[in-house]
Amino acid sequence: MEDVQESRPDWAQVSPGSPALKNYWGQWDRLKRKEGVLYRELESDSGNSVMLQLIVPKKLQQEILTQAHNHRLSGHLMAKKTLGRIRDKFYWSGYRRSVENWCRGCDQCASRKGPSKKFNAELKQYGSGHTMQRCAMDIMGPLPKSTRGNRYVLVIADYFTKWTEAYPMADMEAETVARLLVEQFICRYGVPDELHTDQGRQFESELLTHVSVARHQQNKNDTIPSSI
Repeated sequence: MEDVQESRPDWAQVSPGSPALKNYWGQWDRLKRKEGVLYRELESDSGNSVMLQLIVPKKLQQEILTQAHNHRLSGHLMAKKTLGRIRDKFYWSGYRRSVENWCRGCDQCASRKGPSKKFNAELKQYGSGHTMQRCAMDIMGPLPKSTRGNRYVLVIADYFTKWTEAYPMADMEAETVARLLVEQFICRYGVPDELHTDQGRQFESELLTHVSVARHQQNKNDTIPSSI
């Protein structure tokens, strides 16, 4: 990422590249170069300000993780707090998963928890007995930017009816996903008993928070599904 051109390269140039390269290409308009250093713009939770996250090259990511979690002043915080500490200043493609894996593999954290007995449970296929009993949600992208500035697609499907809906979105932040989930899906079809997503526990936690806020703004009295 050291040689950054001023204009976005064609998708044909990027498509053979790595998932990380495609991710940065999809966020091109949010990348800013300042004094020769590459940053990513991130809007604050309040929406009143924009902060800059330093894009961390792969060779320095382990050092950032060590300082944010393992350093004696960091206190071996849980993944959620470690992620928040990194998110305030740094960014790289897949950093959420990097933090979760790093904290999960921390020997000192594991020793505090003590040994855990593992059970090999039988794999089961869970069915659905009625509409909206179980829905699945996934995110496609990044894709070539549309004329409306969208790069991702939020896909929600009902397990029972196989009914699937897709919603375009400019980014894949939890707040954006929550707004579409509430305004475009829940307000039309109701609250699913279960909502399954493979985006990771940290993302799901943030999503649930933003869904609660969005639901409150809609003045609805439905219960947010606890299984998100």
